[in-house]
Amino acid sequence: MDTHFSNIKKYYQNLLPELSEEQWQYFQQFLVPKTIKKNEYLVEPGRVCKYVTYINKGSLRAFNITDGKEYALSFFIENDYASEYCSFLTKTPATYFIQALEDTEVIDLHYDDMQKLYREIPILERFGRYIAENLFILLSTRNASLLTESPEERYLKLLQSNQNNLLQRVPQYMIASYLGITPEALSRIRKRLSEK
Repeated sequence: MDTHFSNIKKYYQNLLPELSEEQWQYFQQFLVPKTIKKNEYLVEPGRVCKYVTYINKGSLRAFNITDGKEYALSFFIENDYASEYCSFLTKTPATYFIQALEDTEVIDLHYDDMQKLYREIPILERFGRYIAENLFILLSTRNASLLTESPEERYLKLLQSNQNNLLQRVPQYMIASYLGITPEALSRIRKRLSEK
């Protein structure tokens, strides 16, 4: 099996065990592996995002800039899908950046190819629904967290999440921004927790 596609194949097989080998082989023809160097952009505001991107190895961050200040929106690591979904689905310009935090191996699927695959392998529409549902849950949970939880509670949730290795891979100022606090406040939270 092509090593570029072994992880994504497992990902699809877990979500869609009924996907046949023949269907997978056809689907794989539309997948485009590439490497994004550290600090390069996958998505930039003002340009239409034409791909959904599976992360094979590495990490990305989504952020926007308002009044000269960066605001972290989310992070993506191995086995995540990343895209500026509003831009991707509506074919309108993206409103935020997605940037590589380290050299990152990804696999792209173009919007037009995805639509073709939905028509030709209808089971893949269910996969698209899973991705959309997971994205909705992620965004709803994050919005609720920012409105109802303390910064310490948000930090503890991040520690317990499947993305907890982000804390070793992402600069602390980005983690602080993602939590909606200053780097100094994050340092105080970490110190307080280490003393417990």
